[in-house]
Amino acid sequence: MFTMAMSACLREPAAASARERGSEVIDATYGSRYKPRFSSLRRSQNIRAFAGDDNMQTILPSEFKRQMVVMLEGSPHVIEDMHTSGTAQTRHRLHTRLRHLTTGRLIDRVFAENERVPVAPLETRRVTYSYARADTQVFIDIETFDEFEFSNEQLGERRWFLKENEEYKALRLDGRLLDIVLPPQIPLKVVDTPPPSRGGLNSSWKEAKLETGLQIMVPLFIANGEIIRVDTAGKKYLGKDTSGE
Repeated sequence: MFTMAMSACLREPAAASARERGSEVIDATYGSRYKPRFSSLRRSQNIRAFAGDDNMQTILPSEFKRQMVVMLEGSPHVIEDMHTSGTAQTRHRLHTRLRHLTTGRLIDRVFAENERVPVAPLETRRVTYSYARADTQVFIDIETFDEFEFSNEQLGERRWFLKENEEYKALRLDGRLLDIVLPPQIPLKVVDTPPPSRGGLNSSWKEAKLETGLQIMVPLFIANGEIIRVDTAGKKYLGKDTSGE
């Protein structure tokens, strides 16, 4: 039914400190079980520790990928960015920028090149974005019609890419919803920008407000009402959307 991150379907280890068991990694495209509702950020401090198994298969930091999820002290963190340091005379170390999936907080974590990291599966659910409520965003499971929410702080800048009735992918671990995954690019309508014009190299871009409230820089020839493709990672203009032509 669901693709597994590793050859064996293994459950996540019980909460423990990184010093006791090392860091634990979860591939953010795969999964386990499901519960219909997700507690918002305001209740995240009371979320129970994730269940697990000490005999999980492990990988090295050299096998890490962006959007994998790292378990630190029993809490899931997604790898937002990473880079390697070290020379031929010193051991290489992997520096990562991690986002806590229940609070949205960003932290930095360094992994030694020979550090073994347990891997556990995630499950994905197809969901649609429904509406905003106070400081949360409400989604509906396409199969079960269960309603759940993520806080604006947990979603961060990604909330500017949410469109009503659009389908997204939700991640679950140990029966709990963890995160919303955006596609690499999303088409958005320009709702407020100066009239189209031509200019030199120093004035070839202008500010534009899009239908979700996101503001980005676009070429001078873009007009109100046009649909453009936007990079969801860098919040950058990629070109006009031609899918409807």
